[in-house]
Amino acid sequence: SRTLATCPFNARHRVPRAHLRAHVASCPDKLPLELPPDPEDAAGTAWDPPQAWQPPPCQEDWDAELSELELEEPPPFVLHVTKGDLPVPC
Repeated sequence: SRTLATCPFNARHRVPRAHLRAHVASCPDKLPLELPPDPEDAAGTAWDPPQAWQPPPCQEDWDAELSELELEEPPPFVLHVTKGDLPVPC
């Protein structure tokens, strides 16, 4: 098995290392490369470059939501004291 090489197109194809180049050139599992068409080759056809993605408009207004809420001032932080244990001002 050390004298055999694995085909890059199909791992089940094991060929002698000396014959790997010939096998790769004629492998039945080799897929042809499909490159996108060159815009210069398509002279005379209308080719539009892809447009940048635009996000949909946002329906939320966080500033308006904040103004609708009447926020209370949070209680002061005191170590090891819960909100219920704070003294109530008279």
